[in-house]
Amino acid sequence: MKLVALVIGLLAFVNLHAQTTQDGLALINGERYNEAGDLFKKLAETTPSADNQYYLGYYYIKTNQLDEAQKAFDKGLTLDDKSYLNKVGQGTVALAKGEKAKAKELFDEAEKKKKKDAEVLFRIGEAYTLFEKNSDPAEAIRLLDEAVKRDKNLADAYLAKGDALMLRNEGGAAVTAYEYALTAKPNYATAHNAIGSIYLRGKNYNLALENYKKAIEADPNFAPAYKDLAELYFLAQKFKQAAENFDLYIQKSGTTDPEMKLRAAQFAFTADDYAKSLQLLEEIKGKINNPITLRMYGWSYFKTNKPDEAIQNLTEFLKVAPEKVIGEDYKYLGRAYNQKVTDGSGYDSTGVAYILKGADMDTSKAEAATAYKEVAALYYAAKDFPNAAATFEKGIALDTAKASANDYYYTGLSNFQMATAKVLPMPADSNYADSAKIAGERRALFLKADSIFATVTQKLPEWPYGYYWRASTLYNAYDRQENVDKGISQPYYLKLTELAEKDPDPSKYKSYLKLAYSYLAFHAQTTLKDEAKAKEYWEKLLKVDPDNVSAKEALGMATPTAETQPAAGAKAGAKTKTAATPKKK
Repeated sequence: MKLVALVIGLLAFVNLHAQTTQDGLALINGERYNEAGDLFKKLAETTPSADNQYYLGYYYIKTNQLDEAQKAFDKGLTLDDKSYLNKVGQGTVALAKGEKAKAKELFDEAEKKKKKDAEVLFRIGEAYTLFEKNSDPAEAIRLLDEAVKRDKNLADAYLAKGDALMLRNEGGAAVTAYEYALTAKPNYATAHNAIGSIYLRGKNYNLALENYKKAIEADPNFAPAYKDLAELYFLAQKFKQAAENFDLYIQKSGTTDPEMKLRAAQFAFTADDYAKSLQLLEEIKGKINNPITLRMYGWSYFKTNKPDEAIQNLTEFLKVAPEKVIGEDYKYLGRAYNQKVTDGSGYDSTGVAYILKGADMDTSKAEAATAYKEVAALYYAAKDFPNAAATFEKGIALDTAKASANDYYYTGLSNFQMATAKVLPMPADSNYADSAKIAGERRALFLKADSIFATVTQKLPEWPYGYYWRASTLYNAYDRQENVDKGISQPYYLKLTELAEKDPDPSKYKSYLKLAYSYLAFHAQTTLKDEAKAKEYWEKLLKVDPDNVSAKEALGMATPTAETQPAAGAKAGAKTKTAATPKKK
């Protein structure tokens, strides 16, 4: 009876020991290396045995601690000089160091002595897949096939065979091997994940997604699936989901690896979570020597409105890694300088120079054009219309095919504002406010603006504002300057009213319609001598402007006063210049 109790107790201990070892291996497969290390160290300490030393050494192999692995395997052999698993371990260390002959000698000895031991054959075969530069897929497959002949339920041997096949770029055969692992161990998260990775490599993203999700369903704590899923979402440009899944990888694995934290910071940045990116960068500060972190600091500090810190990090990055600098680095540096401007000027000359330098480095004309338009918008906001016009024009010229109506719109406005504000130094003996030269230059700018607005109306033929600006530029170029109603702007005011009147909500064009109806009424009355048409426009004007004196006088509703000219000139245009922005096309 005592013997039976002893045997039962011994079996219970062995089962507990086997299960605990398997738990540790599962932790390694799940990249929960810190937990795995604690478990195997505890086993080796509390239950000293050759096998426990082997698995401790295996943990060190998987975490690239080769010297510690060698110590563990050597100690295992001192506990049992016939522990061929530890011989395999010593051979694995030798293989990792590129000592192929020594590794083969140790592997051959272990295979010869334990040729019927599935675990020994499996671990030798697996070793030949662990180090790509020193791998031997053919030998790995031979040994792994021998291992599963002796134990068809050795799921990890099928996984290692799949890995060996992938070293030979035999993806289809590798999937088959991983599926055999699922037969040996149904719903095995590691196998599902391995299949997903093959499909990801083959750009079959739907099947990759399906298998990663199967891995997570099989084991919600299986960290590698979240990491690989993050990479899949990143490729699909679903950056928020990529960042969320990589965060889950960090949480599930418990990793403190600086490279993994850097990758997490990159995912957070692409998901526009700049505060999180900075937090992760701070966690690895001083632990990783990668100048890219300076770029990430710089961009993220700009995004979180910390221009001084952005400038400091980006300036350092330009200094220490000039070979890695791209146009965007100069652009962000320039934006940071502009971000510091608080005096109302809108931009910093150094900042603008850096943005344009970044644009000139761009290999993509579209990206360069976007940067020029960005600077042009700064000039426009600061009412630096000459620079705005020139820079908008450069941006359009860089990528004319993709230039939008909005680009042309603001180019036209810049020229219009230059024309209305243009003042040249007057001759010393002059006593008049304008000159023929100034008038000529103004007319040229108005006509240039008109030709640009003509492009806007071509791109957006149903957009009323484009016709307003054509009418306004032509009115200023001719009628207003010569004080003669030539009717050149009439067709465009007419088109404006036609489109506005068709709109379900014409009230949003009220200020523009006031100008248009006023002009059209005067034109019909004084130039066309069409009293009926003039009356029609005066009545329309009263509907949008019930207190309009000119309309009331013309319709006999008020006592006539001094003749009033139509208010469709430069000042009116200036007041309404930013009331609307065309949709991009």
